[in-house]
Amino acid sequence: MIALYIIVGLIALFLIVAAFAGTAWSYEKSVLINAPVERVWTNVSTLHACNQWSPWMEKDPNIRLQYSGTDGTPGASFSWDSQNKNVGAGNQTITKVTPNSEVDSRIEFLRPFKGKGDAYVLLTVERAVTRVSWGIESSTPYPMNILKLFGVIEKNMNKDFTYGLNKLKGLCEN
Repeated sequence: MIALYIIVGLIALFLIVAAFAGTAWSYEKSVLINAPVERVWTNVSTLHACNQWSPWMEKDPNIRLQYSGTDGTPGASFSWDSQNKNVGAGNQTITKVTPNSEVDSRIEFLRPFKGKGDAYVLLTVERAVTRVSWGIESSTPYPMNILKLFGVIEKNMNKDFTYGLNKLKGLCEN
């Protein structure tokens, strides 16, 4: 009977901690690129261009992509569908474009987990180099939001964002 109380207590503690943890989270990673902002902009200003350095596109050579709208403008979108669990399915729509400065988009994840997020790529000039900041703001439903307390989101995002930004750096500097 004591074991049952301990188990119930641990479950209650888990749910209480998750309730106070909040569901919102954000992640941002930056890289300095030794190239003029105009060159970097050509590699981040459209969905086609972003998919050239996206860490997820090469994880599945059989990924199905579909584009719609005028790429590089608000309302343009693309959807992806992959059987690879690390890629899944979803869509991304450009919501705001500030030339040579910022592209914002809305991402809807359909598989393996449903979710939504607001992503951005921000360019700033620092002396003779361009800083690219790539980020996302999203949320994780209760009680799974407790995972953010253990750094799971940051660990997964850091690996993919670092890979993508380094690939972008290579495209821009060569």
